[in-house]
Amino acid sequence: MISKNNNLKNSEKKWRIIYFLYDFCISWFAYTALYTYRKSFIEPSRFGLETMYWDNFYSLGAALSSTLWVFSIGVIGLYINPIRKSRLTEISHVIQVWFIFSIAYFFIFLLDDYVSSYSDYFKTIGIFSGILLLGSLVGRILLGYRIQHGISSKKYSFPTLIIGSRSEIEKNIKSLIRHSKKSGEVFVGWINTEDNQDYDHINNIPMKGNLKDIPNCIKMLIIEDCIVALSPEKHHQLTELILDLEMSKVRIFMIPDTYGILSGQVKIDEHGIPLLEWHLNPMNPWQQNTKRLMDIVISILILIGFFPIFLIISIFVLSSGRPILYCQKRLGKNRDPFDILKFRSMYVNAEKKGPQLSSDNDPRITPIGRVLRKYRLDELPQFWNVLKGDMSIVGPRPERMFFAQEIIKLAPQYNHIYKVRPGITSWGMVRYGYASGVDEMIKRMKFDLLYIENMSFFNDIKVLIYTVWTVIQGRGK
Repeated sequence: MISKNNNLKNSEKKWRIIYFLYDFCISWFAYTALYTYRKSFIEPSRFGLETMYWDNFYSLGAALSSTLWVFSIGVIGLYINPIRKSRLTEISHVIQVWFIFSIAYFFIFLLDDYVSSYSDYFKTIGIFSGILLLGSLVGRILLGYRIQHGISSKKYSFPTLIIGSRSEIEKNIKSLIRHSKKSGEVFVGWINTEDNQDYDHINNIPMKGNLKDIPNCIKMLIIEDCIVALSPEKHHQLTELILDLEMSKVRIFMIPDTYGILSGQVKIDEHGIPLLEWHLNPMNPWQQNTKRLMDIVISILILIGFFPIFLIISIFVLSSGRPILYCQKRLGKNRDPFDILKFRSMYVNAEKKGPQLSSDNDPRITPIGRVLRKYRLDELPQFWNVLKGDMSIVGPRPERMFFAQEIIKLAPQYNHIYKVRPGITSWGMVRYGYASGVDEMIKRMKFDLLYIENMSFFNDIKVLIYTVWTVIQGRGK
């Protein structure tokens, strides 16, 4: 199974490169056709010549056009999961990005070109965009056919674990087997969610254990997909089960009977059977990429533009000794630890008695630290964390391992926040504020979970506006 998993990763990498090179080449070809038309018909009439020779600008223009096209395709996530995706959805997204790209290309590169009549505008953009669209669609249809043939022939297969009761699985097993012939899933075992001693096979699918054995099974069998088929009386197990599966980073599908108690994050899977997929990421690829791009741009501007303020703050912090910056381990996306940076606002060795949260009139806070915290200036160095990719500007506030474990004991749903990058500011921070204990952290967490369920560019703007108002009012502590 390990070699099979490595083969799958290598195949995905291969197809990603093929798609990338194809898009680059088809855009180069489209630009070549555009350039040929201009040199053969438009420019000769301008200079009174029969034909015009190609110049060095051709290679530069072709390379730039091709780079912009593959960048546009990449931003909306069409190079992600090249083997496992809906081909119809892919074609729909290609048409959408092509439409926007063609309009932008016309206004940026073609509108100021010389033309003898306005019809030349339509001819030039028509040649370029027409070839680009036709080539992109035909190529994706042919490449998609090759990939689907590989899935049907089990060249590409995905080890799958079925989780549920015998009655629910047996009721749906025929449909699941038909589904697997198109989707490439291979059923390597099933997990019994009932409190009984049922160890028998289901349709030659071996029983691999009960709910507590799921993490080990996923690891040992290198599971790609999990299909949940809970009986109605076991619906109360679903929340904890989803949390465990999310931490294992497998694709999660559910039999429709379980849909009624799930949130709006669940979307219909497009394999030809009404399986419902629980999407691990609350944002689609283009939203993720746009958010990340904005994080990088804003962080660079802040780090450069606020550099004099950084120097002034550093001088004041030095009045209470060294170091200037305070580094602390926090948990980021996927529970990966990272070093968060802050201007030091407490005296050295402020936590010699162990992890402690700050409070009003905390004697550990230095005089300058109290000012920095009030206006949240101590968190400015975290834009470096954002630039590195450890954090986002907007996202749930990261906690230390000690406090995260305490929260999870009381509220397991806290694990949901690890689906996204933590942030410098958050919906919880602006609506609830600072937390002085675990109970308050749990109350603030509800706002952060609400943010995750509704992540969008506009909600990020809303959080930033509230944050600016919070800073102006000096409501930090």
